[in-house]
Amino acid sequence: MQNRTLFVGGRIVLPDRVTDGSLLVEDGKITGVLSKGAEGRISDCQVIDVTGKVLLPGLVDTHVHMWDPSPMNYREDWYHGTACAASGGITTVVDMPLSVPPVTDEKGFSLKLDVADKNAFVDFAFWGGLTPSCVENMKRLHELGCVAYKGFMSFANPDYPQITDGHLIRGMREAAKFGGLIGVHAENAEAADFGSREMDACHCTDEAMHDEARPWWVELEAIQRAVLFSEANHGRLYICHMTIAEGAEFLKRQKSMGADVAVETCPHYLLFDKTILREKKAYAKCNPPIRSRENVEKLWNYVFDGTIDTIGSDHGPYSDEEKVVHGDFWKEYCGFGGYDAMLPGLLTEGVHKRGLSLPRLAALTAGNAARIMGLAGKGSLMPGADADIVVVDLKERWHYDGAKSFSKTKSVKGIYQDMEFVGRVKSCYVRGNMVYDGERIVGTPGWGNYVPGSFN
Repeated sequence: MQNRTLFVGGRIVLPDRVTDGSLLVEDGKITGVLSKGAEGRISDCQVIDVTGKVLLPGLVDTHVHMWDPSPMNYREDWYHGTACAASGGITTVVDMPLSVPPVTDEKGFSLKLDVADKNAFVDFAFWGGLTPSCVENMKRLHELGCVAYKGFMSFANPDYPQITDGHLIRGMREAAKFGGLIGVHAENAEAADFGSREMDACHCTDEAMHDEARPWWVELEAIQRAVLFSEANHGRLYICHMTIAEGAEFLKRQKSMGADVAVETCPHYLLFDKTILREKKAYAKCNPPIRSRENVEKLWNYVFDGTIDTIGSDHGPYSDEEKVVHGDFWKEYCGFGGYDAMLPGLLTEGVHKRGLSLPRLAALTAGNAARIMGLAGKGSLMPGADADIVVVDLKERWHYDGAKSFSKTKSVKGIYQDMEFVGRVKSCYVRGNMVYDGERIVGTPGWGNYVPGSFN
């Protein structure tokens, strides 16, 4: 029996416009965008009244650290993490390879797939690893469906070491053989590390100086180096969590000359400036650092002009105790959670305050990611796409409370705590099935499907 649902009365966000009408879903796929008044011609279906609401394509979060499987899955896991994702309108999670063991070979891939497949409320895809010892495994990871390969040009950790230049070039050449996408954390390793050590050695008490410890030029140099290597080796490149206007301007020029490079930034680089570090201290510490207010304002220009392709959360929570375990800001862990605040934050700051169009928001948070990472059926509300739908009240004002998050780490010390947002997720559907009703998770763990990369 065919499963048919009709969403009536909403404003539907399509790639090139917003239209008033109804959305027809059949067996988990969008089969029609109906003009206003045409819904009366549709019978034998469940009707969902979304009058006064906006329908966005489910978000595709390009940058997630789920910490599962690993001994650190007390921070986040697939059950809690994908519940949290659904509450924020994220219907496809693209998880980074830093599980334990990492996704650097088929064994690591299979272990993660097994855990995610049993527990995920939303759909998911995987980044594969790019470390010095796993370049020869990339083709197999591609065959298994990994959408991209992540390397740290900065220093990383013993379980997932830095990709030095020679190995990065080897990885780019290997990926070029099958059209694979190389993603990099772009910071000059030694310069960034030296700067942080110097701040620690002089007992700097101004947390906002994290921006000076790992300054803009440390990031710009690595971006320029990665683009050079990629172009010379005929590769596809993805710059993860780009923070700087200087980097955006360079990448804009390179793209205009035909460089095959995509650019991601994160919501915290658009919503906050470095003074938040004085308030939140280590709870707002991340790499690359949050930058100056002047830089934030300039970065928005590149959101509007198309230089920035995607916005990913870099969701990677730590426990409150871990974030202050050393008692020294310069030694504390970098990173934080809060991807259930990403869409509300972008609606508030981008749409309401700055006039970002809803189609452009949908492209940044869904459509472009699906295209770049080869996620067939994702990122759009056009007929033929998966019925991944976020119902949003654009006008609702509310305050974010980490204690009520569905994340496994329920911190009230996070960067988004007590922020007032305008715009709230009222329900979330994955392949036509409601997983979040605005208050509760109503989906089933294991409903989420693995989405392999599909490249022409």
